[in-house]
Amino acid sequence: MTEDDKSTKIQKNDSSAENRKINESSSDSINEKSSESSNESIDKKDRDNELLPYSGSGSIFERTTSLIPKKNNRKNQSRQNNTNNKAHAGYQIAEGYKLEYRMKRLLFHLGYYTRIGIDVRTSTDENSDKITDLDVYGIYFHKDFTSKSTWVDCKSGGVEIHKRISWIKGIMHEFPIDDVIFVVTGGKKTRTSVKQHARKSGILILDTINIENLEKYYNIKSNDLRGSWNPNTQFNKINLLSSLELNSNVFKKIARFIASDFWILDCYTQSKRTITALKELASALDLPLSPEQRNVISWAIYETTCLLLLSLLNISKELYYLSDSEKTETLYDGMISSDIPNKRRAEMFDTAFKVAYGVVKNHYPDLKLPEQMPTINMSPPTYFEALNDLVLRVTNNPLAYYDLLRFLDFTFMEYDLQNKDIDKNELEKIFANYSEIIVGAKTLLNFICHVTKIPRSFFKMLIQQISS
Repeated sequence: MTEDDKSTKIQKNDSSAENRKINESSSDSINEKSSESSNESIDKKDRDNELLPYSGSGSIFERTTSLIPKKNNRKNQSRQNNTNNKAHAGYQIAEGYKLEYRMKRLLFHLGYYTRIGIDVRTSTDENSDKITDLDVYGIYFHKDFTSKSTWVDCKSGGVEIHKRISWIKGIMHEFPIDDVIFVVTGGKKTRTSVKQHARKSGILILDTINIENLEKYYNIKSNDLRGSWNPNTQFNKINLLSSLELNSNVFKKIARFIASDFWILDCYTQSKRTITALKELASALDLPLSPEQRNVISWAIYETTCLLLLSLLNISKELYYLSDSEKTETLYDGMISSDIPNKRRAEMFDTAFKVAYGVVKNHYPDLKLPEQMPTINMSPPTYFEALNDLVLRVTNNPLAYYDLLRFLDFTFMEYDLQNKDIDKNELEKIFANYSEIIVGAKTLLNFICHVTKIPRSFFKMLIQQISS
């Protein structure tokens, strides 16, 4: 989105007491229209820097005031006031963000697993450049684990449609995107001819009326704030995770991995790095944490668990039509080499050895090359056998796993994160194949607890008596 997307109302100082009062309107519908009198806007391109860092001491919501810009301009004041509201329960969320959560909810009911705010970067290097961020990104899995991806680009207010379409087409070449939903609200109605032109490029333009009709088709209530589309439990979590300062900067790295790095890795590297991240987060649970800090770390574990499952589903897509022995062999090679084939690794090592030998030979002419070249002995991670068993279970019982991402995304954020008992009746209404999915969920979580040492008591699904 551009700067006009995220307008936040900045009230003038009538009294100091009124300015400090937090608007208790978080339970309002995420469909509520924004005020026409908004004075300032937040540039979505600066999502990572929008909220000021927090100090690691005391409450997680204690801001590091030394980082507040001293220049008294209206835009900085807008961001500062917005930060104060969003950092606490009961904040007033900008309408642009409400629209994103609304579209996340719609995609969920269309069968997608979705994430908000994925950063598209040039590489995984620490100093890589950020290209843009995807407002809402959804992945739909079929029963054979083939998938389809959809990006929702939200724009409120006036926009030059044709220029935006050209920009969207460019981003589609930088990221795995099959279809785009371009949401335009608050401006003039888009002409039918423009919509037809955009559709030829895989871009569907929706306005407010289109969204309302789709919500009626899927019986979505305007006050439905559940699961991962509830901004009161989800908003700003990635920034809070990044700002945690307990023992090291590991949380900043994990936050970047969730928001950016994961999405440009191959599926085998994804699985290894998510397991590493889960181990780091599991060890953090043993630290003395405030309730707010524990909530943020719990959120990160649930998010990373979903990413691990996403990587496993992508692996299953590659292995689905192979025999079990071929699946094991392919998984073994993938977990050893990841994005660099073993043959290529051997060639690189051989070349490096010969170059090093040549340099040493110049200084010691009598040095002889060994008769047998050294070799690289590579082995898969120690958890390979358990992972292989899990992948075979996934690929041989697709009905228990193909829709598991949506299931975990909903249950984690609706029940676990909020410490609520799991409601079987509610889940059965949402997921028609609940009896199969619950089996897959428990199998996956048992694997995660075994490999990462996360206690079983951390997942309600493993301690609450839930029948299939």
